[in-house]
Amino acid sequence: MINKQEELIDNSTLDSYNKFTSESGHWYTQEGEPMYTIIGANGKERNTNLRDAKKENLVPSVTTILGMIAKPALENWKIDQALKSALTLERHEGESLNSFTYRCKDDSKSIGIRAAQQGTKIHAMIERGFLGEGTSKTYEIIQAWLDENFPDEEWIAEDSFCAESGYGGKIDLYSKSGIFVDFKTKDNLEGKDPSKLVYDEHGMQLSAYAQGCGFTDVERVSIFVDRKNTELIACHIWDKDSQSKHTDMFNAILDYWKLVKNYDSSINA
Repeated sequence: MINKQEELIDNSTLDSYNKFTSESGHWYTQEGEPMYTIIGANGKERNTNLRDAKKENLVPSVTTILGMIAKPALENWKIDQALKSALTLERHEGESLNSFTYRCKDDSKSIGIRAAQQGTKIHAMIERGFLGEGTSKTYEIIQAWLDENFPDEEWIAEDSFCAESGYGGKIDLYSKSGIFVDFKTKDNLEGKDPSKLVYDEHGMQLSAYAQGCGFTDVERVSIFVDRKNTELIACHIWDKDSQSKHTDMFNAILDYWKLVKNYDSSINA
């Protein structure tokens, strides 16, 4: 069942999230402005790619950098969806094994697309609340949790940046005192331990945001929202001991990305 709160999201807001969401388009100018798309030689808008980035001196996003590493949890989820499709889809009479296999792949891929679209809707709903453009029960629950755990903070939503070491990003939420928050969506949160939901990549993402904004001593928070019951959240406050490790891990992956792509995106490189 689709949560009624989704009705708060108008099509223009959702379109701005859905348009060109491929990681190939996640690039930023050296002034920290998103440049996800570019006008091609044919006059039509398309995803910004690596060739464009080299020409325009753009920097990759944090999530693009982290795309270089394996994500076992995501891969296991994809395998689960493929197996479910194979077990639930009916094989047509006379259908070859190869055809059935491709149909199962398409079905499981569509499940992933729908999950991503639902995550986009929820993210947009939360963003609107923090930007003062509308409210929802999900936003109110998150705001109440933040007020309880981090009182008297001034929050900044959807702010983008560019780091001198050559990467950029758009931060879901952070405070002027150095509390960085990232929102994720997940299925079946009921009864889940928040510490079991997070992975190093989540910590690296938040540490990269903090480093990119010039913060050293920060709090990092991962907030998960249930895709089906958007009034159910799970919040994890990262221990400070892992911040330095996650920063070092991200910087190592950034260096690896530059070598693989043959592109030093550092400012003034």
